[in-house]
Amino acid sequence: MKKLLLPFLLLLGFVVQAQYNNSWIDYSKTYYKFKIAKTGLYRLSQSRLAAAGLGTVNADHYSLWRNGKQVR
Repeated sequence: MKKLLLPFLLLLGFVVQAQYNNSWIDYSKTYYKFKIAKTGLYRLSQSRLAAAGLGTVNADHYSLWRNGKQVR
């Protein structure tokens, strides 16, 4: 019985952690991810936003998220 308890508790811990990390996602919204080469400060050009289909979106409608928290 003890041999089954440890793997069950480990699995339960991973499942609970996965649900917590994704709790910020609103599935009715669209999210975009822009990959970068290394850590630093980057500017997204208008041409890059237009290529993602965001060229005509008002800048007031953007928000930046990192690790599940909104950056203000």
